[in-house]
Amino acid sequence: MTVGLVVIEGHNVSEEALRSTSLMNAKQLVIGRAPEIGIVLHLAASSSSDFSAALAKFAAVSGVSGVLTVVVRNSQ
Repeated sequence: MTVGLVVIEGHNVSEEALRSTSLMNAKQLVIGRAPEIGIVLHLAASSSSDFSAALAKFAAVSGVSGVLTVVVRNSQ
């Protein structure tokens, strides 16, 4: 299992668009908007490759200009 906190940057990024992004082997929980930083979310994935694939999907959401990983933890 790979879990992490992620910041999604961009203008006019919809929290609903992030919630509704379909991820294969990962789940997201939108924590909320951090003023002047972006939208913070918790991401949990079955593996590190699934985590990376989820980050790529978030990067493709309309209005997203950056995806920053704050912390990642891998557990067996």
